[in-house]
This record gives sequence, structure tokens and C-alpha cells, in this order.
Amino acid sequence: MRCHEEKKLKNGKTCVLRNAEGSDAGEILRHLRLTSGETDHMLRYPEEFSMSEREEAEYLDATAESADAILISAVVDGRLAGSAGLSPVCALEKCAHRAEFGISVRKEFWGLGIGSLLLEAALGAARRAGYGQVELDVVEGNERACALYRKFGFHVYGRHERAFRLRDGSYQNLTLMLLEL
Repeated sequence: MRCHEEKKLKNGKTCVLRNAEGSDAGEILRHLRLTSGETDHMLRYPEEFSMSEREEAEYLDATAESADAILISAVVDGRLAGSAGLSPVCALEKCAHRAEFGISVRKEFWGLGIGSLLLEAALGAARRAGYGQVELDVVEGNERACALYRKFGFHVYGRHERAFRLRDGSYQNLTLMLLEL
């Protein structure tokens, strides 16, 4: 699926939404490591990204050419500010109507509307791909993210208790959310 559009942010700057491609691999990996260190709401710790730049480039090129997956970069002033991915839950026919969504926005760009732009673009891609629903999970207590998802019509359908175990020994629950397209 392809994406390329320019949108205005709340601060008046232009945000370019475009496919992440193999040539972006190093920048994408740096972004994911950075955003994973800025909050405990991400799946991984920064040092847990094991994909090499070459492997990431291959993944990004394959995703850019995919008919049912997309990774969208949000670029502001030539810098990667955020990214969002949409992919099939699994390749089996019984699950073909389901897509999963994930997003990360650098903390310095929070509050500018980048999350909304990325989610809107990903949902458009999901509809074009023929998905019937988009699913995500969000760390319980991440109210900014929950508000974003509710704004787009997602609703809570479950809870995964003690889904994340932090290094300090505490646990985080995940709220499971769904949007029927």
C-alpha cells in the first residue's frame, strides 16, 4: 500500500506522511529505540531491537510493496517525528478481516496532531486493503493514546492483565481496543 501526503500540524508546520522504505532503515531503528526509551508505554526497551539495519531495510521494502500492510513515516522539517504500522493479524483466511495497528511519536512532537494524522492515514489504508476491523492494545493508564483511539471510534473489548513486566518488578495491564470498519 502506498502513502504520500502533506498535512499541516497544529503549530503550522508541514508534516509529510509517506511510506517508510529500505533507505530509511537506520533512521527508523533510531526512532524506535528513542521512543522506546521516552516512555514505558512501548513494547520493548531500547536495547531490545535486534534487527540489523539490513534486515530492517528488507522488511521496510517488502512492507512498502505489500497489499495488506503499511509502515507510515511522519516527517517534519526533514526529521522523523513518528511512525505507524498496520499489518494483518495473521495470514489465515479466518483472520483475513483483522489488522493490527501500532504507533510511536517522538516526545518532542507530542501535542501537534501527528498521532491523529498517522492513525487517519493507517485507517484509510486499512479500508483500501479491505479489512473489516483494526485492533490494538494500549498500556492501561496511557490516557493520551486512549483518547486518540476513542476519537477515531475504537472501543475497549478486553484487558490483558500483567501483560508487561517492568524492570522494577511492577506490571502493566494492556487495554485491548477495536474499531470495526
